[in-house]
Amino acid sequence: MRVAVTAPCRVDMAGGTLDIWPLGLLHHGSLTVNVAIPTRVRMEVEFAGPVGHVEHAEGDGPLRMLGPEDTAHDLTAAVCFALRSTGRVRVRVFEQAPVGSGLGGSSSYAVALARGVLALEERSMGERALVALLRDLEARVLGIPTGTQDHWAAIRGGVLAVHIEPGSESIERLQVDQNWVSERLTVFFTGINHHSGMVNWEVIRRRLDGDESTRSALESIADAARLCRQALLAQDEHEVGVAVAAEWAARRRLAPEVCPDDVEKAVRRARDAGATAVKACGAGGGGSLLVWHPPGFRDRIAEALFDAAPSGRILESGVARDGCEVLQVSTSAARY
Repeated sequence: MRVAVTAPCRVDMAGGTLDIWPLGLLHHGSLTVNVAIPTRVRMEVEFAGPVGHVEHAEGDGPLRMLGPEDTAHDLTAAVCFALRSTGRVRVRVFEQAPVGSGLGGSSSYAVALARGVLALEERSMGERALVALLRDLEARVLGIPTGTQDHWAAIRGGVLAVHIEPGSESIERLQVDQNWVSERLTVFFTGINHHSGMVNWEVIRRRLDGDESTRSALESIADAARLCRQALLAQDEHEVGVAVAAEWAARRRLAPEVCPDDVEKAVRRARDAGATAVKACGAGGGGSLLVWHPPGFRDRIAEALFDAAPSGRILESGVARDGCEVLQVSTSAARY
């Protein structure tokens, strides 16, 4: 048997970074607001290959052999062996977010892969236990603290508020018209790879060291996330834009690497073309831009963004209503 698995990526509208332990706990009432988007990871998973090994390939390309010794630095190996110690897992990946896009692609990948292995073994794992496991596996592989908002978007889909609370997160699916959000949201991949890990680690280190400017910026990010949640629930286009803009202004105070000159150029061009608010996704520094705008402005904003970043591209915009999905396929079924 083989299963086909798909999971959405996400854009963070406000409150990103606060989901990384223990930052959110240091700012009472912290939450992260994110939107699952149609940019997805798609793969097929089956039990095949030699015992004690995992096989991984991009599409119909050559298989790469992974063993238990690879679990410390390879996410595919880490997830597969954590759920199936004997190995014999073959993974073929047919679609995923651009590398360095800032859309939580590695977490979406981990969710899809874990759900695929569990489905083949005909067993389940609770959502919270799965998120905790994948968060920790990613932290081990990356060598830095990691958060959870990406995993929840991949699992649940839709528009979420991830409330940071002692002991766990509380996940709220925001009751907002998803078509309303889709009409006002555009995602642009700049083509500039970002490296969120080191930026986030510097933020964590400075916050734990008691740096006042970092504390103040994170508090402003938490305030903006609360405002964003309220504005989305009220479907107040203007106030959502105010919240996203406030989040970006506060995030830029965290580190100069958040907004290099080429990102600033793209942000400015999008604003000049009519965007209400623009922010980099994830930790910033490149990757993708979230653009909040009035309905009907997407084409003119896209033109402005391409002028600023010719190697970029508009990603499929809108809200992915569903989270991770697993389908059984026959050995002769067509692949993605």
